Amino acid sequence: MEKKVYDFKTLNLQDMVDYIKANAPEEDKAWFKKEAYVMKETKEGKVEVYNHLKAKKAFCKRYMPEIIPVAKPKAPKASELLANW
Repeated sequence: MEKKVYDFKTLNLQDMVDYIKANAPEEDKAWFKKEAYVMKETKEGKVEVYNHLKAKKAFCKRYMPEIIPVAKPKAPKASELLANW
């Protein structure tokens, strides 16, 4: 059987749930559910809402840190480049 390749940009909730079911201990289900929800203020009061980016970051940090994108170094500003001319 071919091993699934994960990519941060295309990772979806179903992929994360399947991975946790197959590879993680039972208590990680509760951990992931706690990480995936945030409190949001609505007219009816505070409710928990699923936040995909937060869930994806927590999932990758714990199970696949190698697929988390790394920011490129920023180019120096023109004022910094020309300061000592």
